[in-house]
Amino acid sequence: MSKRLIGIILVVICIIAYHLLANDFETAVIWKTSFEDKILSDPVAVSGNYVFLGGNKSKNYYKLFLINSQGQKIAESLQLPNTPILDPIVVDNNVIVADHGKMVRAFSGKDLKVSWEAASNNPFELPPSKCEVPDIVQENTSIAKKMIPSIIQMSGKSLFCFESKTGKPQFDVTLLDDMKTYATDKVLVAIHGYRDIAKPLWKCSAYSLEDGYDLWKLEEAVSPETPLFVKNTCILSTSDDEAIAVDQMTGKILLRIEAKGYIAVKALDKGVILANRSYTNFAYWSLQTGKSWTSNLKKDFVGAVQIGSRLLIADKVSLRCFELDSGIVVWQKDLGDIYGLFPHRNGIFVTYKEEFAARTTYGACMGADSSENLWLAKGSSIFRRPCPTSEGDLLINYDGTIRMLPKPVFKTVYNTTNIDIKMLDPVDKVNKAFEAKTASNTDSLLLKKENIQNQKENKTKNQAIPSEFKPVSDEEAGW
Repeated sequence: MSKRLIGIILVVICIIAYHLLANDFETAVIWKTSFEDKILSDPVAVSGNYVFLGGNKSKNYYKLFLINSQGQKIAESLQLPNTPILDPIVVDNNVIVADHGKMVRAFSGKDLKVSWEAASNNPFELPPSKCEVPDIVQENTSIAKKMIPSIIQMSGKSLFCFESKTGKPQFDVTLLDDMKTYATDKVLVAIHGYRDIAKPLWKCSAYSLEDGYDLWKLEEAVSPETPLFVKNTCILSTSDDEAIAVDQMTGKILLRIEAKGYIAVKALDKGVILANRSYTNFAYWSLQTGKSWTSNLKKDFVGAVQIGSRLLIADKVSLRCFELDSGIVVWQKDLGDIYGLFPHRNGIFVTYKEEFAARTTYGACMGADSSENLWLAKGSSIFRRPCPTSEGDLLINYDGTIRMLPKPVFKTVYNTTNIDIKMLDPVDKVNKAFEAKTASNTDSLLLKKENIQNQKENKTKNQAIPSEFKPVSDEEAGW
């Protein structure tokens, strides 16, 4: 054999070896099947099954589909008359969908038949969101508070609250100026104002989920970003892009970050991710200590997930793991073109392509200890968020492919910090007192305000979340 031929063979072997080592191998599936339509939304668990929106966007064809954990279709809705506002949500075993035809509908989680529907005079700009409305019930000789699963829907200058099971109106809030956005947690927080092109002015107001009554209004102007919630605080950005943390129940400013030019983009367990307007830098801001650290973004922010004492950040091209308290980079993985980052079991799920024009799309499950894939799937379109089942991980692709991947095996994440602490609820005492009183002498709103005022006086000035709780170990936290 000539030396030239030997050289060519060696070059070919090196090229093959390089490609084999450089490419990740797809994980063998437990089973795989295909669906008849495109899958347009993330699957959501309902009544032991999974519901998602499917159809064909180019033909304006949309339906809700219900599948079991084996990927078999067990129900579908009638064709939706108008383009839905993604994504559907599940509240109390009802699937709630709003559309651009000014309608919000609830579908039964068992057979996807219409349970109720409500019409609006104004187009919907945002999908509905979940909330819980306190209701008073008589139990023997005492009064008790029961939380009713409900939804909030924004329409024009109003916010409407409906009981999710029956569609019964709970309350509504109507403003004189324009509604920009809203969010719900322990209270309903609305961003509203005037849409002046040259200099818009946005304000923040909070309302009780019990009856829609005013709770507080922030004195300074805010930016139009959607409010975020961390424990008992609401995270806002002022009109000068200065992040602030306010008490949900009172509106008192508890913390104000020193750096300006940042807006809140993601709420975490005890802190929040901030990003500058150009998305070249981000900051992690601890609401327990008031401290923060910063790092760069290579491209637009995609998502963030906290796993114990570590923080995983995805921008459009790379995935990085940081120590939460110090900001030290533990590992980094350049993926190419990232489309989504989600928490999954005790780790994360990320879907990406190697480059924008690539035909193959990847979906990978990872832990926080290393960038090693725990399982990897390949497809022709973007993967949806996986659903954990007793058999494995149910993974759905936009192209209609449904597969079951084996359960990932996670390694223990060390140095976990306070991930499962039960924080003090500022309305807990007033709720217990409320339940023990009779209807004739109970005034829940006054008691709530009096209790909040007492707790306000006992709070420290440099923290938004109490820090005097005993830390939990990795084993106690389940990592």
